[in-house]
Amino acid sequence: MFAARLKQARELRGIASQRALGVLMGLDKKLASSRVNRYETEVSGIDLDGLGRLADVLGVPMAYLVARDDHMADVILALEELSPEERADAALWLLKKLNR
Repeated sequence: MFAARLKQARELRGIASQRALGVLMGLDKKLASSRVNRYETEVSGIDLDGLGRLADVLGVPMAYLVARDDHMADVILALEELSPEERADAALWLLKKLNR
């Protein structure tokens, strides 16, 4: 899921190439394309620092990139758009729904 979500987020943000994303992450120009390609094809994993840089560049929460499924990813993006107070209300509503 991570690889597909990464590619989708890159395309949605209008970042035309893997190289461009890598450079925006601060990677060396010579390595940028191959490194992002390895992430998008799941040949190689990413550490938390790299995940954080990716999320920042793509303008999404880190949790979105590693969400278990598309529904969870959609909820994470929706929560990101809410104010802190609205997020607190949403969390309370969900916890009540789960009887917690």
